[in-house]
Amino acid sequence: MGKGYEAPLEVRELEKMIDDFTYKHGLDVQNVFRDLLRYIIHGFSLPDTPPLSDWRYTKEQNRAFYDMYVTWTQIMQKQIARQGYYDAFGDLYMALTSKRGQQQSGQFFTSTDVSRLCQEIVMNKNGNGNIQSIYDPAAGSGRMLIASKADNPRSYLVAWDIDYTCCLMCVCNFLMNSCIGEVVCIDSLRMDNFRGAWLVNEAYYRAELPSVRWLNEAEYCRFKQADIPPELFFCDQKRYDDYFKMRETIAHILKIFEQVPGSSEAGDEAKENQSA
Repeated sequence: MGKGYEAPLEVRELEKMIDDFTYKHGLDVQNVFRDLLRYIIHGFSLPDTPPLSDWRYTKEQNRAFYDMYVTWTQIMQKQIARQGYYDAFGDLYMALTSKRGQQQSGQFFTSTDVSRLCQEIVMNKNGNGNIQSIYDPAAGSGRMLIASKADNPRSYLVAWDIDYTCCLMCVCNFLMNSCIGEVVCIDSLRMDNFRGAWLVNEAYYRAELPSVRWLNEAEYCRFKQADIPPELFFCDQKRYDDYFKMRETIAHILKIFEQVPGSSEAGDEAKENQSA
């Protein structure tokens, strides 16, 4: 290994698998790493998700990606059981991109201990059962967010980052750490350069299955305009359905009031009730 960040012992096996695969096929390590993330996310995507059109690997190589995926899940399961949460890809990415020849594109994320300390300083343990929305405009691999979720399980997480690979890592972290929320690839300073959004585990409490749904910019804007309260993602199927039935009923009542002369005050009251 060249000079740079040294991967923790926990992820060394996966690091070796990626290095060996890259060397054997003469590929760029960052491309292989990014494609592993895409491979994992696509496997958890909704059934109507189209196949990866630019996937260029053979069946034999796909088997290697599957073996990497299995190794990653084993690492995550072991470390989550030990620590409560874990970010394997963040550590692995820092190691892979800090080697000789990769330094210019390397990134270094907040350490796990510092993430835990920041979480303890900023967040209060959520003992009252309320849902908290937690935002990070420069999320990286999502380490700060999953640290905050560890002590506040009923948290809706929103991660923004300009780096596409970081967003992919964040999605994978949300999946394996049972996080509910959204990941958006965008320049959070200029509010432009949108490159995609992912809704992660949106039906986790209804279907009890991890999932990913990718959205383009127009779809993500419609999702935000729908103004779905974060609490809804933590409801069972009945409460979820009841909420939308209620919204549909209120919308129908408002439409009736709009058609009746002199009903503006009643309509305003109905709108206030809907907001409440």
